[in-house]
Amino acid sequence: MALKQLTALLCLSVILSACCCSGNQRTVRKTCALETSAKHSIVSTKSGPVAGYIDDGVFIYKGIPYAKAERFMPPTDPDPWTDVRPSRAYGPTCPQDKRTGWYSDDQAFAMHWDDGFPDEDCLRVNVWTAGINDGAKRPVMVWMHGGGFRAGSGQELISYDGAALARDHGVVVVTLNHRLNVLGFLDLSAYGAKYAKSGNAGMLDIVKALEWVRDNIASFGGDPSNVTIFGQSGGGGKVCTLMAMPSAKGLFCRAIVQSGSITDLATTACSRRVGTYTVENLGLRGSGVDAIKDVPYEKLLDAYNKALNRVREEAQQDGTMPENILTAILYGQVPVVDGDVIPAQPATPQALALSADIPVIIGSTYHEFTRNMEDPIFRPLAIAQAEARTAAGCAPVYLYRFDWESPVLDGALGSTHCMELPFVFDNVELHRTLTGGCPDDIELGHRISRLWSSFATDGKPAADGMPEWEPYPACLLLNTESKLITN
Repeated sequence: MALKQLTALLCLSVILSACCCSGNQRTVRKTCALETSAKHSIVSTKSGPVAGYIDDGVFIYKGIPYAKAERFMPPTDPDPWTDVRPSRAYGPTCPQDKRTGWYSDDQAFAMHWDDGFPDEDCLRVNVWTAGINDGAKRPVMVWMHGGGFRAGSGQELISYDGAALARDHGVVVVTLNHRLNVLGFLDLSAYGAKYAKSGNAGMLDIVKALEWVRDNIASFGGDPSNVTIFGQSGGGGKVCTLMAMPSAKGLFCRAIVQSGSITDLATTACSRRVGTYTVENLGLRGSGVDAIKDVPYEKLLDAYNKALNRVREEAQQDGTMPENILTAILYGQVPVVDGDVIPAQPATPQALALSADIPVIIGSTYHEFTRNMEDPIFRPLAIAQAEARTAAGCAPVYLYRFDWESPVLDGALGSTHCMELPFVFDNVELHRTLTGGCPDDIELGHRISRLWSSFATDGKPAADGMPEWEPYPACLLLNTESKLITN
């Protein structure tokens, strides 16, 4: 009996010694689909080293600071760090209004939102890549999230997950958060040079993020000289705006505008009125305006929203409200053409000349917000943008219309606004609450994401099983059976 007990104790000792060491730290490593050991994912950035995780062969980094900023001031470099910074969870998102879709069961189910946690210290990037520190020069795709210029984040939809594009299409994907609404676009320039760029702070954040990509993406296996910016809805509007910003020149070489062609930004006359009314609503005057940096966010947002409503009412009363539907919807809550950060409206010859060498994919979904008719908002703007760039002799424009309709919720969604997102990111199965995740549709996602990633690679969108995509005036209708049409 004693021998058996001794043998059992020896076996237990061997097991414990194999599993543990001093300090109760595990020493046995298993081969897993998910690898979280910091030493296998460390990347050095200009600000300091970061550690992510590896999931099914994809290196993933979340919540990396790319900048910091005081309220209403341009962004600056983040505070540097020396210890390895864990970067495995999404960082803060910009504070914003409640999402109305939260209160709609159908919308909440289909869209599967993840709005994270808000904090004004929200300037973060997320990265997906198939390799690090390997000297590879993978094309880079930087995503601009939707939500107009008021809401959203780089994580709000599961569709934005960049793993499939990185693993199966050989690109490095970057998503980001930046300042929105009153924090990103309140024009206080009427109160002195200190606030000269406040009306475009959110766009300056994005430029800073692109500079971070330029300076750091090589360590993540990406090519800083081969960057494509792409975005949908408000993100498409951000892409259009970036193409009109001199400070963004050279930070990207291709662009994709999805349901977000925008031709009219705010004028200083409009944006300064919003700023002035916001200050008045807060009871601040003259030199007292500096106290705005300490106003609680909820109070600040309320004053901003009231100012927007007042400006919109005045525009309707005096007949200055724009006829363009999208411009009217966004009136007063977009970046401002200030003659400096943004010298001219995106559709002007001056702005087109700035981005003349940028090939662009432009398009919309068939239904957008109107289930039983072709969308009257984004489609005409997409065509107008394609025509303007073509007439100006710019680099090729590739026009598309996304016609595929979802079977989810008895087909009620159709090809609604945002419907192309799971296909672009090759996440049709992952976001099946929106798509249904049928095999044929998953295959369509493979083909559409290949069009996007091939465009990011060499400027020519091409994929097996798809028609040869000719530049505008041709238009590619994206569906289970896609076809190219003209005129």
